[in-house]
Amino acid sequence: MSSPLSTSLTKSQQHSTGNKQKQNMEKPIIYRVTTGGLSPYTKASYQMHINDFLAFYKITDIEVVKDWSPRLARQHLIDYVIHLRDVKRFPRSSIKVHVAAVTHFLYMTRDDATRLDMTKVRMELPPDEFMHRDRPYTVEEIQRMLSACSRTRERMIVLLLTSTGVRIGAIHTLKVGDLVPKDTPQGKVYLVTVYSSSSQSYQTPCTPECATVIDEYLKERTSEAGEVFRNDSPLVRNLYDIKKKAVKPLTRYGIIYLVNRIVKVSGIKSAFQFKGEAKGGLGFRKFYKTQAEESGMKSIHVEVAHGRSIGVSGHYYRPKPSDILQDYITHAADALTIDPTQRLKQENAELRKAQSDYLAELGDLRHDFNEMKQLIVHLSKENQKQLVDEFFQKVGDKADIEWSCD
Repeated sequence: MSSPLSTSLTKSQQHSTGNKQKQNMEKPIIYRVTTGGLSPYTKASYQMHINDFLAFYKITDIEVVKDWSPRLARQHLIDYVIHLRDVKRFPRSSIKVHVAAVTHFLYMTRDDATRLDMTKVRMELPPDEFMHRDRPYTVEEIQRMLSACSRTRERMIVLLLTSTGVRIGAIHTLKVGDLVPKDTPQGKVYLVTVYSSSSQSYQTPCTPECATVIDEYLKERTSEAGEVFRNDSPLVRNLYDIKKKAVKPLTRYGIIYLVNRIVKVSGIKSAFQFKGEAKGGLGFRKFYKTQAEESGMKSIHVEVAHGRSIGVSGHYYRPKPSDILQDYITHAADALTIDPTQRLKQENAELRKAQSDYLAELGDLRHDFNEMKQLIVHLSKENQKQLVDEFFQKVGDKADIEWSCD
């Protein structure tokens, strides 16, 4: 019997996702972003915002934009920012993304774009009332989210967000072949390759807790419909056509809606002091970074596993995935484990290993002691007396030397 959450998620998600897809299909695509240096998610985001900008000015031919003077292009951008700020009521962070997209468009389509002065554009941005006030989710809040999940798929998505710090907009791009299993002292984990088909790809490990739920989810898919996995099979599935044996992946909008719905149904959102206290996917990324940093994992390893640029250091320091995995398992894995039962299992495993090491060391000490004991027993009384005399002679000489020095 399905819970109210699973029913509401299914119907509402299909309705919401369908409406967004329909809106995107109705919007004419006047300009396509093809820049190779951008990630797939950034390309899609830029393309959407650029075409919104062109639609705002009812432009259907980008040749019109090329005729704008630098002053006119800047003024149009300022007017658009004011529209987003005062009419759409967008926050500062969202408007900055729109400005970045439009600026990219102007630079790519105009020869004199370098002459644009962005100072006045930045002055029209609204203040960020949530700046430095938003926070990561807590372990207790994520536990409540997991309790609100009615399906293994939802639990897997939440644990992927918390244990890898992956961007919520990248989960729909993950394939089964992007997961490489690794055995560690704490159990089986996966090295997850994010954006595997782009130049922005990077690897990040997950916790044994997350790996267990991933295996459980894939096993369910196999048992329910006899699905056969290939490397290009989507990790997060929406529908499965048994006749055609075709898999339909869950879309980016579907995953975002699903996570927001779980946050809402779990009751966490109603307890927030203000709207932006913990921001959607960013709340999970900040949880990952905070927990990993505080656990003692190297900051530069956290940044690499977080999919962040490490600046100039990236040209010289190239850590191996195995080094990051070892650092992650040694320090961060426990802090990123959510289920208290899993935490106890890991702590018990570590205690058993420490006890085993202690017993092994104690056995070695006993062996050395028995050897020494046998050696002393077999010594004659004369030899024993000689050893004792030599010992006291050395102690006495040392005392004489120290006394002379004083």
